Amino acid sequence: MPDNNSPWGPKPGSGSNGGKGEGNSPWGNGGGQRPNKPQRPNRDNVIEGFKARTGRGGGGGNGSGGNPQMPDFNIPPWMFILIPLAFLLFTSVFTVQGNQQAAILRFGDYQRTAGPGLHFKLPNPIERKIVRDVTNQQETIVGIRNNAESLMLTGDENIVDINFTVLWVIKDLESFLFKVDQPEDLVKSAAESVVREIIGKNELDPIITTGRQQFGGEVRDRLQELLDEYEAGVLVNDVQFQKTDPPTEVVDDFLDVVNASQEAERAINEARAYRNTKVLEAEGEAAKIIQQAEGYRDRVIADAEGEAQRFELIYGEYKLAPEVTRQRMYLETMEKVYSGAEKIVLDGEAGSGVVPYLPLDQLNKKGN
Repeated sequence: MPDNNSPWGPKPGSGSNGGKGEGNSPWGNGGGQRPNKPQRPNRDNVIEGFKARTGRGGGGGNGSGGNPQMPDFNIPPWMFILIPLAFLLFTSVFTVQGNQQAAILRFGDYQRTAGPGLHFKLPNPIERKIVRDVTNQQETIVGIRNNAESLMLTGDENIVDINFTVLWVIKDLESFLFKVDQPEDLVKSAAESVVREIIGKNELDPIITTGRQQFGGEVRDRLQELLDEYEAGVLVNDVQFQKTDPPTEVVDDFLDVVNASQEAERAINEARAYRNTKVLEAEGEAAKIIQQAEGYRDRVIADAEGEAQRFELIYGEYKLAPEVTRQRMYLETMEKVYSGAEKIVLDGEAGSGVVPYLPLDQLNKKGN
């Protein structure tokens, strides 16, 4: 190996130091003698050596014995503008879907509510958004997994096992997020309270039979009033009762009671039907008799009025011509009297002085 390429530097007397033995030996300037302790590196020398190895220093670039120069990573100035703009765009422009609304907060303070569409806000952390679905119907179920929720006391001191579902949506996002704490739990607690109040005012029989629909509407209206008082920002669409039964322990006895009530109701209905039949028949017969009596009355009255009118007409004619009227009345009366009798008419002047022959035997035969 040549002397100048020794790892310990040039030998004494062979460098540019004029043979004074001040080479690059790691042992210092002592020639071939080993020092008592190693020499501590100089801080400036370490920095310059790092620059030389990374290609950023003045020395050690392409000279003999130096490391190859590393690529220079210079950042263009426009990157310092593009990166903040991209961050601003990413955190400031947002889209709200058709079934959603977004509450905008500035340093944690509510500012506004954004509807569906493209919107702009100040970048984070100045303003941030809270997005919620406000159109899809949500369900709150009460009484299915917890017996303490489902058992309720009725107005007639019976116990009923109830479970129901409340269907609701968000109608005011600001109130929903900031006016109440945990609005979902509030809907459940308020619904249970309202149902207990209404069940406690009614008897067991309508609750478990025909009153479900009526109670559902009443619970919905009362629950909406209560949530509005709390400013919960919730719209109650419907309350549906899935079960309104007596407790499991007494369901058999209760079924016996229900069956007995149904039998009693059936007997009462049959008695009412029989009564209605008889009453209708009697009323029909009475109406028939009344109609016959009214018809007879009207007929007699009409006959009397007709006779009176006829008499008045005859009397008027009689005053105009008394003799004629008297004669006509006589003839009409005789005609009525003799219309059905066997008679022989004799002329007063015929057979004068002669006894007329009267066929009395023939008259007697016709009379028989």
